[in-house]
Amino acid sequence: MLNTQVKSERNLREVLYKRVRIYHRFLYRNDAMADSLGKYMAAQNGVQFSRANPLTGRILVIFDETVINENDIAYHIDTYIRNNVPQKESKVIELDSVRNKSRQKTAPEADYLWPEQTRQYTEESPSFHTMQENELEEILNTNLDEGLTDNYARQTVKAQGLNILSEKKRQSVFYQIIKNLLDYSTRLLIGAGIASVIVGQIADGAAILGIAALQTVISTVQQHKAECSISSLKSMMVHKTRVIRNGKEHSISTKYLAPGDVIIVESGDKIPADARIIESFSLQTTEATLTGESAPVGKSAGICGENTDLSGRHNMIFAGTSALSGRARAVVTATGMNTEIGKIAGMIQNISEDPAPIKIKINRLTKWITKAAFLFCLLIIGAGLTTGRTLAEVLIMSICFSIGAIPESLPAVVNASMALSAQRMAKKNVIARSLPAVETLGCTDVICCDKTGTLTMNEMTVKKIYTSGAFYSVSGAGYAPNGTISADGGSRWNADALERILTAGALCNNSRLTSVQGKWAVQGDSTEGALLTTARKYGLDLDCLEKSTKRVREIPFDSTMLCMTTVSAGTDGRTVCCKGAFSRISEKCGSILENGEERPFTAADKEKIQALCDSMGDETLRVLAFACKRIDNEEDDAESDFVFLGLMGMEDPPRDGARESIQKCHRAGIKVIMITGDNKNTAYAIGRRLGLLTDGIVMTGAELDELSDSELRSGIDRIQIFARTCPAHKHRIVKALKEAGHIVAMIGDGVNDTPAMKEANIAVAMGKNGSDTAKDVAGITLVDDEFTTIIDAIQEGRAVTNNVKNAIRYLLGGALGEIAAVTLAAVVFGISPLLSIQMLWVNVISETIMGSSLAVEPAGSGLMTQPPYARGGSLVSRTSLLQIIRRGMLIGLSTFGIFGGAMLLGLGLAKARTLAFVTLVLSQLLNVYRCRNNKDKRPGLYRNMAALTSAALLLGIVYYPPLCAFFKTVPLNGFDLAAVVCAAGVSRI
Repeated sequence: MLNTQVKSERNLREVLYKRVRIYHRFLYRNDAMADSLGKYMAAQNGVQFSRANPLTGRILVIFDETVINENDIAYHIDTYIRNNVPQKESKVIELDSVRNKSRQKTAPEADYLWPEQTRQYTEESPSFHTMQENELEEILNTNLDEGLTDNYARQTVKAQGLNILSEKKRQSVFYQIIKNLLDYSTRLLIGAGIASVIVGQIADGAAILGIAALQTVISTVQQHKAECSISSLKSMMVHKTRVIRNGKEHSISTKYLAPGDVIIVESGDKIPADARIIESFSLQTTEATLTGESAPVGKSAGICGENTDLSGRHNMIFAGTSALSGRARAVVTATGMNTEIGKIAGMIQNISEDPAPIKIKINRLTKWITKAAFLFCLLIIGAGLTTGRTLAEVLIMSICFSIGAIPESLPAVVNASMALSAQRMAKKNVIARSLPAVETLGCTDVICCDKTGTLTMNEMTVKKIYTSGAFYSVSGAGYAPNGTISADGGSRWNADALERILTAGALCNNSRLTSVQGKWAVQGDSTEGALLTTARKYGLDLDCLEKSTKRVREIPFDSTMLCMTTVSAGTDGRTVCCKGAFSRISEKCGSILENGEERPFTAADKEKIQALCDSMGDETLRVLAFACKRIDNEEDDAESDFVFLGLMGMEDPPRDGARESIQKCHRAGIKVIMITGDNKNTAYAIGRRLGLLTDGIVMTGAELDELSDSELRSGIDRIQIFARTCPAHKHRIVKALKEAGHIVAMIGDGVNDTPAMKEANIAVAMGKNGSDTAKDVAGITLVDDEFTTIIDAIQEGRAVTNNVKNAIRYLLGGALGEIAAVTLAAVVFGISPLLSIQMLWVNVISETIMGSSLAVEPAGSGLMTQPPYARGGSLVSRTSLLQIIRRGMLIGLSTFGIFGGAMLLGLGLAKARTLAFVTLVLSQLLNVYRCRNNKDKRPGLYRNMAALTSAALLLGIVYYPPLCAFFKTVPLNGFDLAAVVCAAGVSRI
């Protein structure tokens, strides 16, 4: 308990204080800059300590992450250095004038480095996000104004390869067929079939070989699934790209892009390659495919810090992502498999799929059975030959023995159990792409999942409003305008102030709300959608507002300014509205709205509002500040003298039932680990709110990088949340969990999740909002994207394992009965009590029908209060083994008893075998009812129908002449039937 408290306290300190070292080239050997920057950063709010070292070019910052984060620190450093070091004048891209610009430099020609000196960029490539423009030109051998020459670009593509994602060669169908034919039990059946043909049992041999062929075909069909993951990734690559070469703009095929090419990106374009931004005009991209976070990302040309993670590199754009708004010019830094999405494709290709736990257990059981059967066959052959039997006789005897020993119907029963469970799961919005995935889910003891869209709704929702000195709570979740706005305790309702801030949020907005079949969605930014929804909840008529106002000017959101401004003209004049980060909005405001009146905005007010922002941030709310003012004409200043209106705090709310589902997982012995790209504080708060974080640790991707594989593996059980992660981190986490002995389910929806999903024992994809790549990798798809649905799926998976164990008890009991009967008859009479074709019918038809009825058993009560089934555990427990031996011996004794009695009474071999055959089948019919697990429920309709069907087929074999001739049976009279029933009843003792 003490250790747990110490760990929790240490984890809390890690949450409150964090350190980061950031490199900048202008700090290196620059004592004055290092000294001034260190003092400047130490004065920033939230920074506890700061010191720059000119010898290393790095600045150490110790900070409170609840107040300031790494991206803010990098921004402050970059801004300070740019303001104090002479640099090239920043440009605003003028796409129409690109080809007309005067050129001062000549683009590099092809005789610089070709081809052996050309650099291949890998994970250890230069940090392009930290470089100045002249460094980019030097390393990439390009000219940022004129681009590459055609000749140089062709040589680069020739040396480094096309800008495409490569794909591993897949296994052919023929290879898979051969592999399945070499399966242990299949080889034994093939051997038995060939031996039957050799000794003249053509019909028996053909039937045995047919069974082996059927099993091989079924296995091949199940295994031959198209590997669509890379194909889906390929579809994300762009076909045409606007590029500047030889100083002119061209449109070329994307696959011919080369590092150093200068590309032009506009709103709606897909990014063709990884690139560093040179010029940007309000570019926003969506990087959900890489980071998993759906919020738009503002892009600019400013330099990032050395340690800036992928999601924070505002001056980089990445292949496979999309431009939402704005435009930019960028220089390509990586193509093909060297891009971030290419690295993901490479990880997917190099991950080998582990066999499902059920396959491992069945293969182990089958090998044990076949080895035992082979050993007994040798003993029978040896004993038969020493007693004077012919080789043909002992071979026929051994074939009968091997057929009885091998439960040929086991694969069919197992597949039927999983198929029927898959059908039941489909009714609960869970689709299984592969049957073994159903059972694997039941063995899962760790679930790894993302936050956004999995545990939360991925629909931003305003929860709290502060305006005119009053707080308001907003009910409801998502984009549906269902909910109310109410004043918090002690706050006075101010309708005018509330309407002003909500109107500002609606006017300073480029998104729209739509409703299709009762489902509300946002077209545009999710944050802006939340503002529109809140306005509707209050009762604002947005349609009327849109008609009565006209947008006359806009200053789009910029990642540097961190705000957006619009000028709208209405019947009552022009209104300027601004929204964004409080630190930026407060700089524009000269007055504040309080108690319904405007008064000067003082420094004390700003400190108070900043404290409110911090407090709302501690509640995991994303805070936006709002301001507005009136102007007389369009030429008036739209950047100052605003009236501060207030704050809105919004969140991506947890999904309904997510907390309860996590608690159910904990009761079922399943650990839930959240892996998210959010910062540590947000992840910590969400984890607490969902009940996911108890006494465990929250670890960031940067902290994860500092651990060796062995350290991560030894401590993985203590970590409950991973924050600020990238695709490689997710893959490494899942791999460490597997190496620690866990059965891991990975829930994902984006391309960034696919390496971890493929590494996991079972991959679960979101059906509504998941990417095609994630769905292709997944064995399970949640149609409704609800985390709660996974609980139903796990329960069904556990029911599958339970039913398979019941079926194995039933099948092995019957197999042992056949072995006992054959062995006793061979010892006493020197002949088999059953023909091969009769034993095949029992194993393949009768036992399959009856065994499959066990597969439809519904999940028993208490399954989700038990620990998961162990991966290495046996399908046959000690208790089950004793039951199998007891029931098998009783079946064998009753079958041999009636056969021996008929032989002693001189009824003839055909009659004796018929009696034994019928007794064996009836014994199995009675045995199946004893192998049920759900004793609290009566046998279902399927069970009774299966029994009647098997009995009807048995009557046909005994009394229908064509079938009698094929199975070599004779009709039985009333006395015979009574004897059979009595003999079968012995097995119930």
